[in-house]
Amino acid sequence: MINKAKAFIILGNQLFSPIHLKGFKDHHFMMAEDYQLCTYVKHHRQKILLFLSAMRSYADELKKANFSLTYFDCKHELFKKSYEDKILVFLNKIKTKNVSLFEVEDKFFETQLINFFKKNKIEFSFIKSPMFLSSRDDFKEYLQNNKKPFMGNFYKIQRIKFNILMKSKNEPLGGKWSFDEDNRNKLDPKVAVPKHIIFKQTNHTENIKKFLEKNFLDHPGEIESFNFPTTRKDTLNLYFDFLKNKLNLFGDFEDAISQKSHILFHSMLSPLINLGLLTPEQIVSETLAYAKTNKVKLNCLEGYLRQIIGWREFMRGIYQNYESKLENTNFFKHNKKLTKSWYEGTTGIDPLDHTIKNCIQYGWSHHIERLMVVANIMNLSGIEPKSVYRWFMEMYVDSSDWVMAPNVYGMGLFSDGGIFATKPYICASSYLLKMSDFKRGDWCDTLDGLYWQFIEKNKIFFGKNYRLSMMVKILEKMDKDKKKRIYSAADNFIKRNTN
Repeated sequence: MINKAKAFIILGNQLFSPIHLKGFKDHHFMMAEDYQLCTYVKHHRQKILLFLSAMRSYADELKKANFSLTYFDCKHELFKKSYEDKILVFLNKIKTKNVSLFEVEDKFFETQLINFFKKNKIEFSFIKSPMFLSSRDDFKEYLQNNKKPFMGNFYKIQRIKFNILMKSKNEPLGGKWSFDEDNRNKLDPKVAVPKHIIFKQTNHTENIKKFLEKNFLDHPGEIESFNFPTTRKDTLNLYFDFLKNKLNLFGDFEDAISQKSHILFHSMLSPLINLGLLTPEQIVSETLAYAKTNKVKLNCLEGYLRQIIGWREFMRGIYQNYESKLENTNFFKHNKKLTKSWYEGTTGIDPLDHTIKNCIQYGWSHHIERLMVVANIMNLSGIEPKSVYRWFMEMYVDSSDWVMAPNVYGMGLFSDGGIFATKPYICASSYLLKMSDFKRGDWCDTLDGLYWQFIEKNKIFFGKNYRLSMMVKILEKMDKDKKKRIYSAADNFIKRNTN
């Protein structure tokens, strides 16, 4: 008799609503907590806590919906064995060699699974992931029709394709595609920053906290301050709180840096979207529905949706098509290594140390702190790209290869030589003073020295770039005493904080 059992494997970042599984109710499901996936980089301890807690709550959700589920937890004897070992035990148990799973975004693991399936003659099929609006083929088609990928024109295509914030077929609401120039304000001290929700932790979270008190002790991050939702219900509560209390000022202050709040008007949803607890389709439809019945400024509405339908989808497409070039190019030939000060927040540059300490405590900071504080200063310091990448993978709870590779290598460092960016995103102290509440101090000379040394080392590149060539001219006219002072500060920083 032919066995018709079918298997469906759910990864820890595929916690989609059971609605997406309705065609697979007759399948046997498998989920696994896996030591290798927890340790292939030293993930932030809050990331491990978030993943394992959310996975267990999702398992409860599946069981409640009467799905057949085999779950391997961290106390299982196979925890430290390979993920493939767990799959074999599961498939032997249900007596099948037929597996379905959602698309696997991180290429190293996708390749690992495909090789395993082929070697063991296991039939497998990938299902389009609800984690993105566009398919992988959609982005390949976009690349075929465009000489160079640019987020701006990709975003326009997305707006038209999904009919989002459109006045007519080809005309955007408000007369322009992006209101980004309206979204670059320093935080107004008169503006009240809304309080962030404090979540009641589940029993799963409490149990895993106890496990983490004895395990992964060499990983960065505190767990005492953990305050992420780990269930779909709490995730939706966080999202609706954002719509009600933050969206209408999100755009205005999305680039602002404050010592008083690391969240400000940001949604904090990235880790949860990247887990599958909330999908971009949900976010777009609910956000547009909310804006129809509530007053939301267009620059804030457009600015938020651009992150979801533009940047997030674009970065996934870049990773899927350029992963090898992203990971193996070192455009500026940087070779320095990070010292422990980058993991402790003791570098001596105030905004950098502030951001690092927030990462230790919360596992999260917003995009400007990532781009213009951490990545910028690492780039100016000549840190090798793979060390920068590892730091970002280790210090953020929302880290995944598919999103960190293009963001770090392409945006943060320009180490890919410009697959999609036209210039490196670098700045001196003036930009951070303008966008934050940090006071001028010794750190300004240090950062300015790093900035101008970087321009000098790469003046041929900057001189050829129309948008950047004036920086070389400014450097040539710089007062000699000032140059000596700031270069000395930069040299001391490099000596103390790099290997």
